[in-house]
Amino acid sequence: MIKDMTEGRPLKLIFGFMGPMIIGGLFQQLYNVADTLIVGKFVGSRALASVGVTGSTFFFLLSLTLGLTNAFSIVMSQYFGAKNEEMVRKTLVSSIYITVLCTIVLAIVGIFGARPLMELLKAPADIIDDATLYIQICFGGSIGLLFYNAASAVLRAVGDSKTPLYFLILSSVLNVLLDLLFVISFGMGVAGVAIATVISQVVSALICIIYTYKMFPIFRVRRNDWSPHFGNIRMISKIGLPMGLQSLLLSIGEMTVTSVVNSFGTNAVAAYTTGMRVQQFATLVFFNMAQAFSTFAAQNLGARKFSRIQDSFKKVVLILITITLASSVLIFIFGEVIVRLFISNQDAHLDTIVKMAKENLFIGASFFPFLGLIWFYNNTLRGMGEVAIPLFSGIVELIAKIELSYILGMTFGYIGVWYAGPIGWALGLIPSLIQYHSGRWKRHAEKIAA
Repeated sequence: MIKDMTEGRPLKLIFGFMGPMIIGGLFQQLYNVADTLIVGKFVGSRALASVGVTGSTFFFLLSLTLGLTNAFSIVMSQYFGAKNEEMVRKTLVSSIYITVLCTIVLAIVGIFGARPLMELLKAPADIIDDATLYIQICFGGSIGLLFYNAASAVLRAVGDSKTPLYFLILSSVLNVLLDLLFVISFGMGVAGVAIATVISQVVSALICIIYTYKMFPIFRVRRNDWSPHFGNIRMISKIGLPMGLQSLLLSIGEMTVTSVVNSFGTNAVAAYTTGMRVQQFATLVFFNMAQAFSTFAAQNLGARKFSRIQDSFKKVVLILITITLASSVLIFIFGEVIVRLFISNQDAHLDTIVKMAKENLFIGASFFPFLGLIWFYNNTLRGMGEVAIPLFSGIVELIAKIELSYILGMTFGYIGVWYAGPIGWALGLIPSLIQYHSGRWKRHAEKIAA
């Protein structure tokens, strides 16, 4: 269902829009966690580490495409807010062309670049083969992932966060069932969970695209709409490439941290993987809150309703801070119990991994308010077409991650590495906070009208 966020009660609209996104996020995390959880329980901590060590590489390879996908949603939200249906369709066509190109590039880079990237990250010898195979399979079949992300971004732009949720639930359930089938019944190990991921993503993308075309007349492209609109592509690129570059920089920081973690051995890799997976669940609500407000801000900027954006921003920030503190408390109470779910009770390395993962979780949870705020400020600015400062924010975070992971790692061991990312969140927040409160983002409304 299409939702116009330029009219009505802002908080009701934002949280109504956010609700399906949170549920979708839970299933997205289930999707991500299923591979590590199932191989960790039924194959062992080495298989868990094989999947986990690929996380930063996935982030690195997907970073530019995710930036462009988010740009589809932002540009389309702005045109939708301005009531320009022709440019909504043009943006849809541009998104299709860009997604096809990204799919081809990712498949080539993923298949041929997997092992060099794993060697660059100094993946332990006992897991590098499985890690390489996992990347090659997932990126060789990345067409499902990219087209599902593109379709979801397009629907969110017009206020529909429910339709992507339904197909994500279907995909998540299918992924878990196929994981269990390929790992337990067929004994395919890491290759099995990769194949399950690809199949479920392709199925989800196909159904989502077909349903969207049939049920949403605004997306029914006419023959003359298929001509490339280079001005529109430039607009998407102008917003998406800096966003993608920011993600790329953050992924380089994550890869650096992963490389340092790898130097502490396979147990540290398994602990870091587990800690990150649990943290993704714990931060789900405030991540989606930031995403939802981005769409709200984009539509209202297109409608030139500045005070509506600012008033709602203040209220949502207070709610966000409350939620981040609650998430931190829950991690301190239930963190160890959740960590133990990822590893077989018979695993010889269980106690060591649990201890390291718990420390990782507790340190990260202490900084959750900074993480929630940096996401919220940066997504708000991006939604209004302000991409330079969020990019600078990412650079600050990158430098902090890289420098601190080495310095603190050499000084305090793996515990020091656990602090690198969280301190980066706090430092990266500063430029975005200053930019938003300066009010300079209002100038972008004139560009949308033009």
